Amino acid sequence: MKKQKEAIEEAAQSVRKMVAAVDKDPNNPQVYYNLGSMLTELKNYQQAEELFKKALHFFKNDDQKAILHYGLGNVFYASGLYKEAIGEFQKIKQNKLKLDALLMIAQAEYAQDNYQFSLAYALTVAEEKNDHDSLMLVGENFLALGNFVQAEKYFDKVLAEWPDDKKANFQRGIVGVVEGEKSEVFFEKVKKDNPEYFQKMKSRLVDVEKFVATRKKGVQGGK
Repeated sequence: MKKQKEAIEEAAQSVRKMVAAVDKDPNNPQVYYNLGSMLTELKNYQQAEELFKKALHFFKNDDQKAILHYGLGNVFYASGLYKEAIGEFQKIKQNKLKLDALLMIAQAEYAQDNYQFSLAYALTVAEEKNDHDSLMLVGENFLALGNFVQAEKYFDKVLAEWPDDKKANFQRGIVGVVEGEKSEVFFEKVKKDNPEYFQKMKSRLVDVEKFVATRKKGVQGGK
C-alpha cells in the first residue's frame, strides 16, 4: 500500500514538472509530447487526447506537428482505437519519425488481425532499421500467416542479437513444434529465466501441440 502511494505521488510530481515545462516553453512541441506521453502512460487517455488536440491547433508547422500526431496516435493505440491511431500515424511525413510511425501502423494492423498489411509495414521498417521491434513483428506476422519457415528466420535474427528475449525464445519454440523440430532448448530457457511468463504462455503451447497432433492424425488417416 505504501509503495503504491509513493508511486502515485511520484507520478503526480512528474506531471506537475511537465506542466511547468509547458508553461515555461509553450512554443516547444516536445514539452507537450512529454506531458501527453506521461498522461498516456498513466492511462489518463481523455486528458492526453485533449492536450494533443489543443497543441495541434496551436502549432501550424508540419514538422512541429509531427511529434504531436505521433503522441495522439499513441493515445488512440493505447485506448484500442486502432483505426484512429493509424489515421494519426499516416499524417507523419517527417523523416525522423516516419519509421517509428510505420512501425506503429504495423502494430495497429496486427492488433486488428490484418497480418498481411502489418507484415508489409513491418518489413519496410525492418529493412531500414533492422531493430528488435520490427524484426519481432515480422516474425509474429509470418507465424500468424502460417509461414513457419520465414517466421523461424526472423525469430532467429532476433535471438542472434537478443538471445535472452523471452517472447522470441517462446515463439521460436512454437515454430519448432509446428515444424516437427526439437524445441525444448527454447522452452527450457524461458522456463528458467522467466517462469511466470512461461506459465502464462503454457496454454498456447498446449493448443499448438494439440493442433500438431490432430494434423498428424489427419495425414496418417489420409494415407
